[in-house]
Amino acid sequence: MTQEHVSTESEIPAKPVRKALGTWPSTTVGTVVGSLFFLVGYLLVVGKQESFASVMFILVPFVSGFAIAAVTRNGVMLAACCLTTCILSLLILILFGFEGYICCLMALPLIAIGMAVGALIGHLVRGRFLDSSPNGPRNTTLLMMAGPILIVSANHLEKPHRSIERVETFATTIEVSATPDEAWQHIIRMPNLQGNKPFLLRIGLPVPDHCTLEGEAVGATRVCHFDQGIIGQEVTEWDEPRRFAVKTTKATLPGRHWLRFGDADYELEATPTGTRVTRRSSIGSKLYPRWYWRPFEAWGVESEHDFVLSSLKRAVEEKQ
Repeated sequence: MTQEHVSTESEIPAKPVRKALGTWPSTTVGTVVGSLFFLVGYLLVVGKQESFASVMFILVPFVSGFAIAAVTRNGVMLAACCLTTCILSLLILILFGFEGYICCLMALPLIAIGMAVGALIGHLVRGRFLDSSPNGPRNTTLLMMAGPILIVSANHLEKPHRSIERVETFATTIEVSATPDEAWQHIIRMPNLQGNKPFLLRIGLPVPDHCTLEGEAVGATRVCHFDQGIIGQEVTEWDEPRRFAVKTTKATLPGRHWLRFGDADYELEATPTGTRVTRRSSIGSKLYPRWYWRPFEAWGVESEHDFVLSSLKRAVEEKQ
């Protein structure tokens, strides 16, 4: 090899090496990008929608995770950014009143899975295709710009499939040491509910306080007061002291249009030791996938049942 050849090779400029960001800057950039994509996706999907399914709970987090991977190379930092993005995004939704924190906690597993899958796929795509391509930055930008378009398109396609309201009735039974007449008088008005609070009521689910009744016949108005609002009802059945049924006419409890409070009733049956009381409540829901949300809905309704019926048992039996 000649000296001239060596000199020529030494004069070839080396490719500039990008300096990696430090831990905190990298985490900050990834979190800001991920949160921005998540919140923009949320606003694109929510709007005036009355139902939510895979687009909101899986696709929006997926796009957010993919966007994080596009700006974060290190695997550990990628995982950290996904975690901080979940926390920050949900906190913003809670603090600005878009969602309640119980709803966010319930949705968190789905959101975390969607974001993790998006981040993993984004990490693989970046490592195998984008970083090795001469047009990597441009292609990365195009992929990130396609995220909101994908969300809007998928939301439009999914809407007809989630527009049907799921109506389900949940029932809970308790036995009290009192006659049906004694239990009846407490059920129709329910003053000073003071039962054992199940877990969901202790962490923020609306807690019933008392109910009022104007009239004692079909068509009478009943209002149940909670710590976060009211449920107005109209009496539809009055069969003293065996059956009492109402339909919901008004509700101011927190929650979006995807949850509707329906009919409710009490059935009283005399037993050798007292009265068996069965409480039934119907709700309408437009949250999907059903396999995921149905257990949470059942848990919430049955928690309220347990509190009301334990209050009934305590109040009636204390008078004995």
